[in-house]
Amino acid sequence: MMKKIAFIGCGGINSWAIKNINELSKTFEKEMMIKLFDDDIVEEKNLQRANQNFEPEDLMKQKAEALGDRYNYLYEVCLITEETVHKLEPYDYIILGVDNNKTRKLVYNYCLNKNKYLLDLRAQGTQMAYYVLDHKKDIKYYNEKFFSNENVMDRKGSCQLASDIADDHIENANKIIAFFGINGIFLKELRGDKLSVNEWQFVY
Repeated sequence: MMKKIAFIGCGGINSWAIKNINELSKTFEKEMMIKLFDDDIVEEKNLQRANQNFEPEDLMKQKAEALGDRYNYLYEVCLITEETVHKLEPYDYIILGVDNNKTRKLVYNYCLNKNKYLLDLRAQGTQMAYYVLDHKKDIKYYNEKFFSNENVMDRKGSCQLASDIADDHIENANKIIAFFGINGIFLKELRGDKLSVNEWQFVY
């Protein structure tokens, strides 16, 4: 059966995760249908020290379009919101790589209600984490764990700390978690293997 996978966000983490899934698909025995969702454009800071998986010729292009064209994947230039979350309906697997908790909360709730697999990849500076949605838990658990602090909910994050960008001191946690997330955690899901843990964090 074809694996139908949606990537939400095409920036610091998922631009590399999309590259990794493309490489994985060449050796994995199952056919994949992949669609990318993002409404951001490629900026100069995204190219700094190859921070994100874009080339100079991608500058000012839509991120989803640039990666979709490069890897021959479906793409849609849009945010996932209450009005557009239904666009995830055809997909059984959701790979989340976003920089805000409002979108994250929406997708967590949607995947719980629709019984969809969700892999949430996160990074900032030298910090990284993954969370695989546990359908034995409810949205109350995740609200208390991630979404109860109003200041955090309103904050827009980034894979790179602003000071690191200013000092040209780019860290690679985004690339590490993207590789590990696809070639470790998601590969186990595709093979039907059980994870040791659904939640993991690391700082180097």
